Amino acid sequence: MLALEITSRPLEWEFKIEPARLQMRQSENPSMDMDHTPSDMKIRSRNIEVQLDGTALRASLEHRTIGDFMDQAGQKGFDGAQKAKQEAVQFGNAIAHIEDGITIGEYARQKALEQPTTYQFFIPAPYDISWKPNEQQIDYQPDELSFDWKVEESLLDFVPGSFTINILQRPEVDIKYVGKPIYVPPSSAPDFEAEA
Repeated sequence: MLALEITSRPLEWEFKIEPARLQMRQSENPSMDMDHTPSDMKIRSRNIEVQLDGTALRASLEHRTIGDFMDQAGQKGFDGAQKAKQEAVQFGNAIAHIEDGITIGEYARQKALEQPTTYQFFIPAPYDISWKPNEQQIDYQPDELSFDWKVEESLLDFVPGSFTINILQRPEVDIKYVGKPIYVPPSSAPDFEAEA
């Protein structure tokens, strides 16, 4: 008769389940970056400009340039020549009428007795005045404020669920022979005893 010892070990396993969950994060306070540009004002002004031209005044005061003196001397020479020519014409006209009883000596005496009436006065020429009005330009830039806000968008995180199986021991069947060995032929067994 066979003697077998059979033992078996069942399957051992464990599983872990983590359910899905919603995880809330602690939000940080909003932060803000502020940029400030101060106001700026620029004022550009130009004062009144007054221009005085005293060329005519200096000429009336005999403060002339060399060119003015040359013009004046030429004009005086021209006026003197014109006056001498006029007197020569008057003298010729007077002599031409001797029949009226005017002699050369009498004409010369009349000329000598003539006393020209002279009036002398001085009126200086005015200044030539010109001016430019004052100018003022104002360029104003108002101050500016710009804000850059940083706000956290999402505060909830979704963590999906998980299912984990761990095999601790696989199933096994152990078969062990616990009887005596069977010899064929039986006479070959060491403890064989023949029957009487």
